[in-house]
Amino acid sequence: MSNRDEFSPRTKKAVALRANYQCSFRNCSQPTSGPSDESPEAVNMTGKAAHIHAAASGRGARRYLASMTREKRTHITNAIWLCATHADLIDRDEVTYTADVLHTMKAEHEAKCAERQRHALSSGEPSPDLIAIGPDIVFVGTFLGVENEVWSFHLKSFFDGDVHTLITFADHYDQTTTNDRYILVNELGDGRALRAKPSVTRDTTGGYTVRCPVFPSATRISAADIPASWALSDSHDLMTNNGNWAIVSGVDALPQQLKTCLSHQQGESPFHRDFGTRFAEYYNLLTDSLWLDRYLSLEVIRQAAIPYINPINNQQYTPLLCVERVFGIKILVNTPTKNWLPVRVDLSVKGLGRWQHDLSVCIPP
Repeated sequence: MSNRDEFSPRTKKAVALRANYQCSFRNCSQPTSGPSDESPEAVNMTGKAAHIHAAASGRGARRYLASMTREKRTHITNAIWLCATHADLIDRDEVTYTADVLHTMKAEHEAKCAERQRHALSSGEPSPDLIAIGPDIVFVGTFLGVENEVWSFHLKSFFDGDVHTLITFADHYDQTTTNDRYILVNELGDGRALRAKPSVTRDTTGGYTVRCPVFPSATRISAADIPASWALSDSHDLMTNNGNWAIVSGVDALPQQLKTCLSHQQGESPFHRDFGTRFAEYYNLLTDSLWLDRYLSLEVIRQAAIPYINPINNQQYTPLLCVERVFGIKILVNTPTKNWLPVRVDLSVKGLGRWQHDLSVCIPP
């Protein structure tokens, strides 16, 4: 049994994504993934999530830090994405390539990746849009259209999952929980509950065409009809009014309702395990990455467009109640303050139209 503290598959995926699947070694930027001739689905991966501080003690592991906990040793902050050649080089010359040097290389490369993407966005060059099918599949794709309540997409490349994951999702669709049957599309700012399993076919461009039978758009209420709830202050405490607990409802309750919903992390409630967002999970994996806003946008779409079915009373509602479209979410500062992260949401709200607002979302450590 190995005593190495290895990265999780999700951490490996995240560090590769932050490096744009290019080697982070200074002046290299070698692509580390591409198609394989073994099969239409095969990928040739030559990159590695290398440890900055060694994964285990032993001969030659000069960057091993004994005081480091296993949690820190397997955290993304201890990972750097490298091509196979430079992954071997840094382990053979640990005098030249100290932990500080590798941290600097990683930061410089990720900064270049971020700058290139900002340039592409500001210059109007085409940029990828994320699409999610269920909780385990996220890919770059374009929306092709809708016909007979079937949404069609061109799938270019996967971020989470792969073709096998997608086929398995379709094969086991009948065993999938209702809350996990959905399609989310950043390009549209919208999503739908799946009516039947998706289909996938290879197309002439080397990508895939995905077809998803969907239900009609979920019912939303007007912002004026948001139910009454206890009012919260800017410091997230209950408020009083003339000695009584303050109540807020309707349009006045909208910012608080958004903050409360988006701050609830999936799995927090023992009674509603499927309810809530994955904000903390994505924040911890993709901090400072330009992809973070896009992943969070998918989560806002899910809360806005996909009905949640309460297992206790079997009632169905969209958690954000009155949000009809998501134009985006922007993180306003890099680091939460006492676990609260300021963000700006840009939404279309029933009864109000387009609506922007700054609020704080709880990101538990």
